[in-house]
Amino acid sequence: MNKTYPAHWDFSDEFDGGEESCGRVIINLYNYLKSVAPGKRVLLISKDPAAPIEFPAWCRMTRNRLIEAAHPFYWIEYKPELK
Repeated sequence: MNKTYPAHWDFSDEFDGGEESCGRVIINLYNYLKSVAPGKRVLLISKDPAAPIEFPAWCRMTRNRLIEAAHPFYWIEYKPELK
């Protein structure tokens, strides 16, 4: 498993979902993002084996931009169209 995110990733905050399932991580991430300004780039960490499928789908459905992924790391931009 990749233990570090790519060096070129530039983000202003980080959300670690730990060992939780994707469903739980998404609920916690939703609550976390309520206080984040649109356009902020966030490092999402999730060790769930389903994350490579679940988080890209979540990004498409919620209009958050998945910039790049390197499981267990996901570099997202929160609501870029609202910035």
